[in-house]
Amino acid sequence: MGLAYKKLRKFLQAEGAYQKAIHFNPNNAVYYFALGNLFRDEHKYDKALESYRAAVQHNPKNYKAFYEIGVIYSKRKNYKKAIESFRRAINANPQYAIAYVSLGVSYTNLGKTKEAIQAYENAVSFNPRDYRAFYRLAKAYNDIKNYKKGLAAAKKSIALRGFFAPAHVESARALQNLKQYKAAIKEYKIAARDIRWRKYANYQIDEIKRLLKKRS
Repeated sequence: MGLAYKKLRKFLQAEGAYQKAIHFNPNNAVYYFALGNLFRDEHKYDKALESYRAAVQHNPKNYKAFYEIGVIYSKRKNYKKAIESFRRAINANPQYAIAYVSLGVSYTNLGKTKEAIQAYENAVSFNPRDYRAFYRLAKAYNDIKNYKKGLAAAKKSIALRGFFAPAHVESARALQNLKQYKAAIKEYKIAARDIRWRKYANYQIDEIKRLLKKRS
């Protein structure tokens, strides 16, 4: 009943239905998790955390609840607690690819790029069609100046998605640092099709052209 009310966006009635279900089944983690999702969708994150914690208390293998706890901490920029929660989600389900992605993002936000790379590598091993994870992996490799691996990951992202400006930027960035300037310009031009990346891409193209002009 709670889910039906939620689909109708009758959140108050949905909450009442879930609370009633919990009253009659106080040890059922499913209801706590569903209530947590309802509060999350209403942006009532303190209540969502309370419900998710109850869910994992009654079912320590509820990896999705651990993941959602991590997402809330991440939204609050509490990346250390987010990492702890994502790791608990992974411990409960070692093949939960999205948790590895979120773990990587949290490590990235803490400046721990090597740990982020390991998380992204795990993510793409369990979900080899996640073009966004390959993009994040490309960026992380480029950030530590491993441009060959950065280029390889960017190419995989593009192969999966087709046009994806951030991946084209990372491809260009790797090519630029590998001194493959013509190929880099080509990639920046593709990225520039996306207005959000146009200014940056055009600036890098001008920088490459200035460099080549100096050398001629």
